[in-house]
Formats: sequence, C-alpha cells, structure tokens
Amino acid sequence: MAPGRRICLAVVLALNLPIAPLAAGAQQPSSADSRALKPEELEQLVTPIAQYPDPLLAQIFMASTYPLQVIEAARFAKANPTLKDGALNEALKKYRWDDSVKALVSYPQILEMMDSKIEWMQQLGEAVLTQQKDTKDAVQRVRAKAQQPTQQPAQSYWHYCPSARAYYPTVPKCPEPWVKVPPRTQ
Repeated sequence: MAPGRRICLAVVLALNLPIAPLAAGAQQPSSADSRALKPEELEQLVTPIAQYPDPLLAQIFMASTYPLQVIEAARFAKANPTLKDGALNEALKKYRWDDSVKALVSYPQILEMMDSKIEWMQQLGEAVLTQQKDTKDAVQRVRAKAQQPTQQPAQSYWHYCPSARAYYPTVPKCPEPWVKVPPRTQ
C-alpha cells in the first residue's frame, strides 16, 4: 500500500469514519454498545486478568486498545515460539506495534487468550479508554474478593482417615479413601 493511502486509512480509522456503507441486513451499533459498563459488568470483564501483577496488567490494558496488533502479535508468537531475549527483541523491531503489544509477546499464553476472545478484548479496550478509573477500581474489587476467606458451609459429617486415626485437616492426605463420620462434640 502506498504511504499516502496508508496515512489516509489511518486517519479514517482514527476518526472512526465509515469506510463503506453498511451492507443490507448488517446491524447498526446500538446505543447499548456505547453505554458505560456497570461496576459488576466491569468486574466480570477484568476477572480473568485481575490477579496478574500490576505492571503486566497495565500492559494488557494498553494492548487491549490495539486489538489488530494483538492478533498479529499472537500469530507472530505462535510462529516463533523459540525466539527469546535478544533474538526476540531484534525480531520485534521489524513491527510497528505499540510497546505494550510487544511486551506481551513474552507472555504467549496471554496473547493466545486475548486472540481467542476477541470480543472480550475489544470490550476491555473500550472500558480502558472510556472508563479507565472504573476499570482499575473493578480490578481492586475483584482482588479484594479473592482475598476474602470463603465461608465453608456447615458440614453434617467429618472426614476420618482410618490408617492415620485422625481427622481432616489434621491429616491433609489419606492413603486410602476418607470415611465420612458424624461430627463429635468435645
């Protein structure tokens, strides 16, 4: 593609101008597509990535705003699984991807997830661009929920290990099947 045409295409895409009229039967974007996500929707959106360390999470957030580059990078990572360190950095210089996308090439499992869940990645990118603070807050809420101890339902039995002559959790593993016994009062 000629450099002039490439710049025109970039301007059209950056300004979100329509390239061609919608085909008959194609759906018009609804106003619901552009609405702000509710806190619980944002939590659901960030749950798959919320436990990653903040520096990696920041790269995922930024990369999600470049979905086409992420898809290209995922294909590159699949085609070049043996490239590491200096050789990988040298190979990435050939691509005009955002630095966040290049950084994720070192995490092929994350790129693969983003590539296989394109709609999710686009939603995340839109949330990062339009609701950045809310998205970050959702991550913190998901992390806080993960840290809360889960309340075990009251059991009507205990687990007993006959060979150890002890109950769970005193004995973490039992060489034979556990025996369910009624709880004893002490």
